[in-house]
Formats: sequence, structure tokens, C-alpha cells
Amino acid sequence: MSDIKFHPVHEDIDGKPFDVFIAGSGPIGATYARLLVDRGYSVCMAEVGDVHDGLHPGAHQKNEIRYQKDIDSFVRVIQRPSSQFGEASITHGRNPMQKIFNNLGAAAITRCVGGMSTHWTCATPEFLKGVERPKIFPNDEVADDTEWKKLYEAARRLIGTSEHEFDRSIRHNTVLDALKNDPRFKDRGVEPIPLACHRINNGPYVHWHSAENIFGKDFFVKDPAPGKGVFRLLCNTLCTKLYESSGEIQLVEVRDLIKAMQGEKDIDFGIKAKVYVIAAGAIATPQILANSGFGGRRSQENDKNVLIPNLGKRIVEHPMAFCQIVLRQELASTRDLLREDTTLTTPQVDNVTSQEHPKWWRDAVAAHVEKFPHDPIKIPVQDPEPQVAIPVSKDFPWRAQIHRDAFSYGEASPLVDPRLVVDLRFFGMQKGVLENRIIFEDSFWDAYEMPQATFEYTPTPEFAKQATDMMNDMTNAAHVLGGYLPGSNPQFMTPGLSLHLGGSMRLGHKEEKSESVADYNSLVWDTKNLYVAGNGTIPTTFGANPTLTSMCFAIRSAYSINEYLKSSGTAAATESYSPSTSVPEKYKTPQKVGAQRVDVADSTIKPTPDEWLAWANVDDNRHKNLQGASTAVFVPYE
Repeated sequence: MSDIKFHPVHEDIDGKPFDVFIAGSGPIGATYARLLVDRGYSVCMAEVGDVHDGLHPGAHQKNEIRYQKDIDSFVRVIQRPSSQFGEASITHGRNPMQKIFNNLGAAAITRCVGGMSTHWTCATPEFLKGVERPKIFPNDEVADDTEWKKLYEAARRLIGTSEHEFDRSIRHNTVLDALKNDPRFKDRGVEPIPLACHRINNGPYVHWHSAENIFGKDFFVKDPAPGKGVFRLLCNTLCTKLYESSGEIQLVEVRDLIKAMQGEKDIDFGIKAKVYVIAAGAIATPQILANSGFGGRRSQENDKNVLIPNLGKRIVEHPMAFCQIVLRQELASTRDLLREDTTLTTPQVDNVTSQEHPKWWRDAVAAHVEKFPHDPIKIPVQDPEPQVAIPVSKDFPWRAQIHRDAFSYGEASPLVDPRLVVDLRFFGMQKGVLENRIIFEDSFWDAYEMPQATFEYTPTPEFAKQATDMMNDMTNAAHVLGGYLPGSNPQFMTPGLSLHLGGSMRLGHKEEKSESVADYNSLVWDTKNLYVAGNGTIPTTFGANPTLTSMCFAIRSAYSINEYLKSSGTAAATESYSPSTSVPEKYKTPQKVGAQRVDVADSTIKPTPDEWLAWANVDDNRHKNLQGASTAVFVPYE
């Protein structure tokens, strides 16, 4: 490591160390920041990406008017911000170590403020006990149930989850009722998808939630309110490596990507903190740790004396099935459904003009007919899309989401009225086995000069059979709702496309230390102040969207950090960390590989106190009162 100076951000706290450094600005990093800043701790967050256009840092891009009016146009947006892995910036853009047959070919990460939450589905289900949900207290079922109940309630309020924002949608109720009334699905708990969003003034549009909602109002300000800590967000700043000695992280090194692009000499800086949280995603987090020499590199495969010997091992992924259907209804003849002479037979599901429907339904149809008397489809143009789920169960261990949303695939054909198109996505499970892993190469690098990720992933026979059963279940659901949209027949998608990779830095209990990365406080084993966060920490197989569960772990972990910072021995150092000061060698000298590691006491796993969760019960309207970005401080350093 060449001579580097401390980052100018230290000037904002009088040359002192930050209480907490966070890599990653997605919903998980935002959860840490929100809880700790609200408790008065100073937090510095580094984000490799920039602030996309929007009213607030980390805002969901789908809230923009042009995408609210045309969901299919958002497909092109999703295809841009995510960078696919399994490719490198050399040898014609390919990773020569990546085999085709066991690749997660669609795995990707998002580089922007807000991370994946700037274009996610906003689905926030809870994991099913006994199937998906990890056991924080494996020897006390009551304590475990109580802990999860409290954590899920707090996480739902923090992100703003609701099951009722589509209650007055004709299409939503049509799909929901059709599945509930079918003998094959009536006992499956068919329900509205729990979504992090709120409807705008009871109108046709919703505001989709993201990291912006977790940060909340008045978070990005230069001078914090009384009792709050200083928060600084460094955009276009890559977290490259950490330096550890005797189980304690001494320093994080970051790179100013703007300065690097401009060809400046001084592009790498040190940031000193008391605690370090790496929340850069299930791929980028282990990549940073691997680049730090902590494990996970090809050359360290058999080295058990590295800091994190299980890094990147036992990854889990969703086998994913997809199709699109055209809703059955007697209103639309074959000629009305397709704008060309393509044959598609669709028997009736529901008569939307029936007088048996609620008044709001009848009024919406009447208004549409009055405005568009010649429209053969009586569903209002601005009728909200369906948002229906079939949750995971023990007998059917996969999750189904039947909706109409924008992905990097699944754009509606121009031959079909989009009001009649419904997407079916079924998410299966895969057990985390030792053979399935991410390993980081020693000789190949990505576009950011970080070690290239190579995937080694093969579905186990048990779960491969389960995926076949899931596909059959999807075709049954499709048959209830309509006929297949030409070109969108049932299919398995490229592995990795769900972007729900788990297990890459999995949590575990003391007896699971030999196969996990961190404890259930998310504290990395044998360290004092290094925490990992995100979907990669989930140690179980799961079919549901994992974001809410990852937020629960972040809430627990933030409390652990609070306890650590309040304990003795964490007082600020007396030396200066001003930009004119070079980083001392003592912070840049990691423990030598092969040396006997220092024993570090394990942290205590205990219930999260109600006091720590009290913030979740205040200001019910905060999701509707977000301010613009005019007073925000994004990159105040030059």
C-alpha cells in the first residue's frame, strides 16, 4: 500500500474517527445509518455509484412520471444500472476461469445511491418459520418467535410495507379471486403481495419505497439536528480494502472514482472508524473482504488460517420459473386481444361490468365506458396492476408472485393490450452446499480493478426435482388465469436472475463457526469491529424475497454496534485524522498470513430490547413527507 492520506471527510468531525463506516447505500446500509445516526453516532457511508435523478437520494426510479404511465418503458432502465458478474475487463471481456455450465449468468449488482432498491419490486414478505426463517435462538422457540415478530414489525414500519395499496384494482381483485376460488389454490393462502409503497392521494399511482424511505426526511443535511449524529455520504467512492490487526479493523481504504477518471495522482484515501459495516451486497461484500486478504481468493482455497475461511461458500439461489398470460374474460374476443390475426383462445374469468361488484368498481368501469365508449375492454386504462402472491408452504416450498412489473425481461408484446397481460414468477429454493460458492481470482480483475468473481453453482438433485414441481404448479396457476402470451411460454430463467443471492457471508451459531462467516449479531467471527450485512448473511434456503429479513438482521446488528460503542475501550484516539496527515504505517500493516491468529471473544447473542425498536412506532406519515434533495449534502469534498 502506497502512502495515502486520510480522506477530507474527517474535517467535518474535527479530525476525529467516525463512529461507524458503512460500505453500501442500499436498504440494508441505510438501516444501519438511520438507527445509528438517530442515536447520535457519526457515520460515514461510501457508495461506488452516483445519485440518479430523483427527488431524494436513493429514490425508486419507478416513481418518475414516465414510468408510472408506462411500466414497460422501465425495462430499459433496469437493464442499465446492474453490472453482470462472471465477466472481466480483460481477455475480450470474459472471465477465463468461469465455466458456462455452473455459472450464475444473470447475477448482477447495482451501483448507485439506494442500490437495488432504486428498481426493486418492493415485495417485503416474511420468511416462513420451519422452512425459510433462520433460528436466532435455536434452543428457545418462544424467544425466537418473539424476536422475529418484533424485528419484522420494526422492519415493515421502517420500509413502509402495506398489503392494501391495490385493494381498489379491478385486475388485482380479478386475479386474487380467481386463484382463491380454484380448488388447487384455495387452501394455499393466496394473498396480496406485501409491498413497500403507498398510494398517492387515493389515485391511480403509488409511490414505491426504497432506501430513501429508510433514510427519511432531513437525513442528508450538513448540520444534524440536536441529538443526531453527523452523516456523510461519499458518492462515486469505491471501498477497496480493510486493514486488520489482532482481530480489529484499523482502517478502510477507499478510492475516489471521479479523481481516478480525471487522471489525478491522489485517488486513494484512508478512513478511520471505530466500527466497519460492509453492506455492499451478496457479491461485492465478499469481494471487498477477499481483496483485503481475509479469504475467498483462489490462492487461499486451502488456507484455514485466513481471517474468514468460509467467505463465499455455500451460496443459495432461486431457481426461477416465468411466463406471461392474457387474462380470460368474456369482454374481449380473440380479435380484441390481439392486433393481428394470431389465434388465442381465452375463456371467461370474470365479467368486469357485472353489477355485483362494489360501487368503486362499478363507478370506475362506468367512467371508462363514458370516456372510451368504443373500447372493447372495459378495464380502465389507469386501473392499478395486480399484485398477488402464493406464499411458501411446507407442501409447496416455493413462492409465487402474480403481478405486472418491469424487469430486465417480460416486456409486454405490442400486439397485446397491456391491461390484459399478467406475469407469473415462481421462486424456488436451493440448499447451501460446500460445492456452491463464489471464489475471487488472483489474476483477473473487473472494471473497478477488484478481484474477479467466479461462480461455481450446480443445483442439488433434491431441489432440481423441486423446481420441476414448481414449474408444474406455475402452469396450473396460469391455466386458471388465461392463455399464454405468444413468446412468453413457461420457462426457467437464467440462474442468478432473481438477484436474491444468499449465503455468501452466512451467519451461524458458535457450533456452526466452521461453516459460517459471522454470528447472529452479524459480527465477523474472531473480530471486534467488523460487521457484514445484506442478503448474503442469510444462512437458510428461501423462496421469498429476502430484503425484509436482511433488514431484521441489520436492526439486530445495529443494536450490537450500539452496545460495543458504549462499552469501555472504544474512546476516540488522540491523534489527528486530518487530510494533510498521512495514514500511519501501524494502520496499514495487516496481520501476517500464516501467523497464529489472536483469539477474540465471541459476542453475546441476546434479544433486541423494545427500547431499540421504539423509533418504529413514531410518525406514521413520514413515508409521505419526504423532502426534496435541495438541502442534501452528497459530495462536499473536492
